[in-house]
Amino acid sequence: MATLEKIRQRKKILAIVIGAALLAFIIEVGIEALGRQASNSTAAKVGSEKIDIMTFQKRYEKETAKDQDNPRASQADAAARQQQVLSTMISEKLLEKEYDDVGIYVTDNELSELMIGKNAIPAAQQYAQQVGAQSPAELNDILNNPSKVGADPSQLVDIRAGWEDLKNSAVEQYKMAKLQMLVAGGLQANDLDRKMMAEDEANTCYVNFVKKDYASLPDDKYAVTDQELKAEWEKMKAQFTLDEEARAIHYIAVKINPSPADIAMADKVADAAYAALQKGTGIDSVRVLGTVKCDTARYAADKVPANIKSFVLGAAVGATRRDSTAGANKYKMYKVTNKFVSLDSIEINAVAVGGAKSTQDSVLNMLNSGKNVMEIAKTIKNVQGDTISQWVQIVSYPDSIKSKLAAAGTDYMVLMSNDQGAQIVKVVNKKAPKTFYTVATITHEAYASQKTIDDLRGKLQDYLNANKTEADFAKNAAKAGFNAMEAMVTPSTPQLGQSPYGGGIKDTRKAIKWAFDSKKGEVSPIFSDNNDYFVAVALDDIYDGGYMPFNAPEVKDMLTARVRNAKKGADLMKQFEGKAKDLAGFATLMGAQVDTTQVTFGGSFAAKMENEPAIVGRIVGTKQGEVKLWKGENAVYAFQVTKVEKAQRQPSKQELDQRYSQQRGGAFASNPQAIAAILSKATKVERRLIDFY
Repeated sequence: MATLEKIRQRKKILAIVIGAALLAFIIEVGIEALGRQASNSTAAKVGSEKIDIMTFQKRYEKETAKDQDNPRASQADAAARQQQVLSTMISEKLLEKEYDDVGIYVTDNELSELMIGKNAIPAAQQYAQQVGAQSPAELNDILNNPSKVGADPSQLVDIRAGWEDLKNSAVEQYKMAKLQMLVAGGLQANDLDRKMMAEDEANTCYVNFVKKDYASLPDDKYAVTDQELKAEWEKMKAQFTLDEEARAIHYIAVKINPSPADIAMADKVADAAYAALQKGTGIDSVRVLGTVKCDTARYAADKVPANIKSFVLGAAVGATRRDSTAGANKYKMYKVTNKFVSLDSIEINAVAVGGAKSTQDSVLNMLNSGKNVMEIAKTIKNVQGDTISQWVQIVSYPDSIKSKLAAAGTDYMVLMSNDQGAQIVKVVNKKAPKTFYTVATITHEAYASQKTIDDLRGKLQDYLNANKTEADFAKNAAKAGFNAMEAMVTPSTPQLGQSPYGGGIKDTRKAIKWAFDSKKGEVSPIFSDNNDYFVAVALDDIYDGGYMPFNAPEVKDMLTARVRNAKKGADLMKQFEGKAKDLAGFATLMGAQVDTTQVTFGGSFAAKMENEPAIVGRIVGTKQGEVKLWKGENAVYAFQVTKVEKAQRQPSKQELDQRYSQQRGGAFASNPQAIAAILSKATKVERRLIDFY
């Protein structure tokens, strides 16, 4: 009966589910109409397979429903969340193809062991307990035979859906585990690999060196032509492959901050609120102001938040405190409105009885005679309860109920009763009384007034009216008090200002969409979907070929530095070659001090020479005592190997196998991220969510 009751409780979720379904329907209708209008219904293509926009939308709604209880996730940018969901769906497509190609699948017996076997996965065990079943096997039996617990199949729809989701997830995880084992097993070190790794790390070279950095030479003496940039671009072409079409833009983002006048007004409101807060022991005098936010919370003495703990624990009822500011243009103040001692938690056995007083009395007598709930339920209907005790927090209960529980003995007693039923409990254990505080928190924030908003928008609009080309948009921004920022966006860029560490501007996907719908050189209108910013965009260039061109800003900067450094290096080599025979002589020529480092061929770089990928091989290939002059990518070096030290011990076969696995073998290549990256390179992927913004 306990299982059935817990399952019935889950019906409360239906209101949320229905609301989400209605929202999904409204959104789907809009997307469907947009897809018909654009003659397009493809959110992404993975090879020859399509991910339909309606399929994507249903998945997106399902995933966002999971975020309802996570405030941080629910406040995330919608476009960013959509791209995450689409990336997951793309990865699933790639993996499905790979599983089919290599013959990976999960049998019915394997799935049965995963979900309901003796060693069922922890997620299945946890889910079963959450819905009131003793084990995954019992839950599976209930779902297949609901009549065993007197359940209507319609009561189990939500539970069944969650169980099916869990099964699908278990299947995918197990298939991934099989693929990982297959990859790891196929990438093992052989005798030649071990021999090479042992040799690579057998010797350590101790090196003295001096260097002349190219940065020490003036750039303006080394001009770089477009022809030279194109030639260098051809050498490095593979590094500039475009997985997606891209747009080079400048954008201006104007933060809508309150003006000094707005802040002064907020100061006055905060002063009035604090004056009202100091009256009496309550906060009604603050509530009537209607311009500040009032919240109250009850805390046990050991649970008072750290930022107000010293104030609250030493305060009398009615005491107040005001923070100077809780943040930029934010105000907080506190008041202790109550202090009391109460039982916090008790451990009880609870039994619910439906029926008249006589039935209630009968059940009470049977419980106190030693019978348990299951035995009583066989002879008396409408009796439900847990066979094991549970801890319950009672500090928020009415005083009349708390008094009964505090005075309870060791027998079952009637806690609440009427002619239709009763709640019968037995107190098994009590935690010692605690001191509790009720604390009111009053918050206020300075917001930009309508006048401030209009002024900020008007200033930006005046700038756009006067700077109607992408060149003027970027060139004149600083003089007008704006910051025109460069960015490269693709169809899968969810928001402006995004970096690998986050920090993008929410709700700017329409500005990105504008860049893909416009012509080179155009300037956008003002976008204000984000209530905290006004945004405008200028389209600098369009890149829709297979590679980023040599004159794309970021590419051009990189190529220019490489070509210029090569010229500086050639110039320095002419100055130094043949002019010295030892490091002291080269140090004098370079105006530098002799430094030291050490190198093993198996290492990826030499300390103090981190930006020179080829120097390790140069050093290891140099005879001891020989002085070499070498032109690197960022400096000219003169170096001498002073000593070669052989390793005192040879690594074992097990050590070499482990190192190989971590650096280039099974462990390196079989993690899910590496597998996904490899598969995405092997299959063309096209993301087109931008068509539906």
